[in-house]
Amino acid sequence: MGSKLTPKQQRVLIFLQSYIDENGFPPTMREIATGLDLAGPDSAKKYLDILERKGCIRKTARSSRAIELLKREGSSSTGTGRAIPLIGRIAAGQPLLAVENIERHINIDPSIARTDGMIFLRVPGDSMIDAHIKPGDLALIRPQQQVEQGDVAVIRVGDEATLKYFFREDNRIRLQPANRAYDPIYLYEDDDMEVIGKVAGILREYH
Repeated sequence: MGSKLTPKQQRVLIFLQSYIDENGFPPTMREIATGLDLAGPDSAKKYLDILERKGCIRKTARSSRAIELLKREGSSSTGTGRAIPLIGRIAAGQPLLAVENIERHINIDPSIARTDGMIFLRVPGDSMIDAHIKPGDLALIRPQQQVEQGDVAVIRVGDEATLKYFFREDNRIRLQPANRAYDPIYLYEDDDMEVIGKVAGILREYH
């Protein structure tokens, strides 16, 4: 692997990762320049040339989208693991995998992350501690807009993401914590909310 990337080069590599994860194909030079507010396509090409020299990407053909990722920022090697983005923020009206929302990527066994588009979210508090989900844990989320009664789900409420048991009642949704110190959250049809997905697993990092 080539020399260490500068912060600007890391930013370009993360943008490529995020774009490919979200769209299934690489961006064009113009899309890179626009997405990263660069001077223009020539500036984007210079960054790609550097990333290719440093062994992070390969330009595979004479095509505006012919970019192959060889290394993901945030992972120690290419390996056989699947790189899952850790999302730092979920906001209304903003793409989930917007480059500014991704803190880093975490490599996990592909047999665990079998669904495309899976993400990690950091558990913000102790409202699910009786379900053995602790503050700071990384929740692996399977993206889906519908969840079953009693599933542990991630729901966006305004510009905040909350992780709770999900129950649909007669005229409302009840988000039930697993901690007696917290009250349920009740949501109604007109509330600014959306189901992000179902919790498929919990990763605990030890430092």
